[in-house]
Amino acid sequence: MKRLRITNDHGWTPRTLRKQERKIKNALLRQRVMAVRLVMEGYLGKEAASMVNVCRQTVSHSVSLFNEGGLELLLHQDFALGRETFLTEEQQEKIKPTS
Repeated sequence: MKRLRITNDHGWTPRTLRKQERKIKNALLRQRVMAVRLVMEGYLGKEAASMVNVCRQTVSHSVSLFNEGGLELLLHQDFALGRETFLTEEQQEKIKPTS
């Protein structure tokens, strides 16, 4: 298994990434940044995964996102927000309770 490497740091250092981590409210996004920072500091992927409490593949994915597009791509939320509703807006308004 190959060691994870940051091939393009996009001007970020472990110190500046740590500062950025503190500003992020979303736990998932904070984990991504933390995983990249740990790899940048020299930890193996499986060590970083254990510290952040995610699987090694998640760390690998975060590192590849960071290498490709920096922090902007790493913090991009590319997951669905949930199932589409069955009711139309009008139907939802009709059943909405009034206070």
